[in-house]
Amino acid sequence: METKFNNLKEIDKTKNPFKVPENYFAQFNEEIMDRLPEREIIVPGPVSLWDRVKPWAYLAAMFVGLYITINFLTKERVNDNLADNRAVTPQMQSVSSVPTENYWSTVQITEEEFYQYLEEQLIGDSYFDYMYHQYYLN
Repeated sequence: METKFNNLKEIDKTKNPFKVPENYFAQFNEEIMDRLPEREIIVPGPVSLWDRVKPWAYLAAMFVGLYITINFLTKERVNDNLADNRAVTPQMQSVSSVPTENYWSTVQITEEEFYQYLEEQLIGDSYFDYMYHQYYLN
């Protein structure tokens, strides 16, 4: 393979070896547009009322579904908790007139009674023994 230049020093660095034809960019856009095929202009049809309202209707339906789901899940938990409390403490059945939403706001209990209740629960459910064996004997 033969090259014109044997040495890179022989190349004239002041001249740019790349040339653009005269007035190449002056008519560049017109030439490109002329080469492209013609496209049909499609006139959009009228947008119906339902097509305009559809995203808002879907958004509203989503929020209604979310509201119903959250209410269903929270009501199930409250009903499960009430069933568990009635099964554990039968004396609570006589207090059915107390509204469940405001039950803890109407209970009059001292801090000492509350801590005594927690201690009885720990001893009765053997959590204390579990914690003792878990952390102090190992």
